[in-house]
Amino acid sequence: MKKKITATYLGILGVMMFLLAVLPFQHAITPTDRLLVFVSALLFTLLVWLSTKLIGTGQKVESVVFTALFILFFYPDITNFLSCDLEAVISLSSQCIVPFFIGQYNRVSQRNFQRIYVLMLLMGIFCSYTHDGITIPLCAGFLWLSFLNRDRFFRTACWPMVIGFVIGTGLSIWKAHRTGVSSVPSNLAGTISQTSTALQILWNAKVFLLSVGLTAWLSVSRWGRQMLLANFREHTLLACCAMFSYCTLPFAPLGLENAVAGVCFFCMFWVLILVKSLTDKFYYRRKQL
Repeated sequence: MKKKITATYLGILGVMMFLLAVLPFQHAITPTDRLLVFVSALLFTLLVWLSTKLIGTGQKVESVVFTALFILFFYPDITNFLSCDLEAVISLSSQCIVPFFIGQYNRVSQRNFQRIYVLMLLMGIFCSYTHDGITIPLCAGFLWLSFLNRDRFFRTACWPMVIGFVIGTGLSIWKAHRTGVSSVPSNLAGTISQTSTALQILWNAKVFLLSVGLTAWLSVSRWGRQMLLANFREHTLLACCAMFSYCTLPFAPLGLENAVAGVCFFCMFWVLILVKSLTDKFYYRRKQL
């Protein structure tokens, strides 16, 4: 099975290299373009691997393939990613750090990694400063869970990562305010108008509608509510990030477009989590019987 999984990831890498070599370039590919193609395809494959690790679907070939296709079709910045330039590489690399941090937040909380504290701090600053869409929701999620666990916060291995996110988020807000990107309304009418505009944009985002639809459908039945609650408990940080991303829409301190992209990004992971739970309940369990 491990060989099949490895072959699947290599296949994803090969397919993405082919797509990125064919789609963005209308001219002869230079050595720099080849490097960008390889790095972009590698980062996309890494994002798929980290996502399957986070959700718990990395043991089945069909689940890995589904996750790769889902991310490819519902990735918020897929158009920019397919442009295969340096900006797309930086954006994708920062998004790869997100599932890594979320997955490591609880797992390493009781371990001592003093030697890489500086690296975790720098990674937190880099991730939060280079991708405005996920900066504020993830930082707020980290701070909320850190507040709930404040008695042992500095005894965990994750506090440098949280501090790095706070620093990076502060720098991003300062940069947005200085460059005029910030969309913070000045009154209640502006807040309502901006929220309405954001919801109109999200109404055209398929992953947002899929997330809301699946959540609403599950909430009307007892077993569905139990499934939602179980996923919320298992993926508390990710669920908090999704909720905080909605809270940024009325204010959008880093810009309305970035706030909408952040909602879609976390909705993408929430849908993958719900689909995993549904397949476990209705497909794999029935298949075992």
